[in-house]
Amino acid sequence: MQPKSSALKTARAFLAAAWAVSSMGAAAATGAAPIKIRIAYPSGMNGQIPVVMERAGIAQKHGLDAEFVFFQYGPPMMEALASGHIDAVVTSLMPVTTFLSRQPDAALVVASLGRSSYSLMVAKSSAAQSVDDLKGKRIAVSFNSDSHLDLLLLLKERKLAPGKDVRLLNVQPNELVFALNEGFAEAVVIRQPQVLKMQQQFGARVVHTWPFDFISIMRTDYLRQSPDALQRYRNALRESIHYAATHKEQASVWFGEKLRVEPEVVRQVSNEDPNLRTVKQLSDVSIDLSPPVRRRLMDWFDASYEHGMVKARIDPNQARIFAN
Repeated sequence: MQPKSSALKTARAFLAAAWAVSSMGAAAATGAAPIKIRIAYPSGMNGQIPVVMERAGIAQKHGLDAEFVFFQYGPPMMEALASGHIDAVVTSLMPVTTFLSRQPDAALVVASLGRSSYSLMVAKSSAAQSVDDLKGKRIAVSFNSDSHLDLLLLLKERKLAPGKDVRLLNVQPNELVFALNEGFAEAVVIRQPQVLKMQQQFGARVVHTWPFDFISIMRTDYLRQSPDALQRYRNALRESIHYAATHKEQASVWFGEKLRVEPEVVRQVSNEDPNLRTVKQLSDVSIDLSPPVRRRLMDWFDASYEHGMVKARIDPNQARIFAN
């Protein structure tokens, strides 16, 4: 007789396989030829969507012959998009801003995909309760990232000048935990799920948190060549979010394997995303580029230019930004 835990794992694997098989049948029933697409995603929480899309067979269900490519960092991923080696990217605001400022009209924003968060954190022993208490201190952050811009905006709001009142250190994402624990910085700006891990393992404290918004873009040239891919891709994104929301345990196991973190950590962090927290039915999932989403992006583009994160302003009157 199988142990209970082994039987549960077998049952979950069987259900996932059955779901994928039914998905393949649905794709075949449409009679439409599959469209090749190369989908890239980073190591952030937004990567859960394409991981589910691949593992649950959702891309195939929606007529996509998809290749999924994982990137540890954003810049190489966006370089692959620019060179034409990738067709669609699941990412966040800053990589898209940098890309479109350099290559107007080369890609279109096609979907809004929910959010996670990143936080300004201090060591357990620190007396700091807010960013104001970090005057004269060192803050480690990954330059030219979403968190970098949000930190600059917060410092400006609190009238703290980088280089004068605080010292910003450019540290790669995978070295931020080390920077704080070893005392190279008095504070770090770090994203989930590392925030939760630092709280649990080291007692680090959060003094400020920002939303980490996720979006997806597609190459304009690719969409010209494969116009039907847009709706198929959007349908696959929507169903992947629904699957992740309604199969939380399986989705967290798949994504935990990719990130090498415990599935329970993935599940806890996923609760920050309204899509994954509240969705019950497919109709509950919205990836629409609504007026608030578009305004948020345009404000981000402007702030990125004003704070020197990009050299060219993104002008919607000069280049198309959003898909229909």
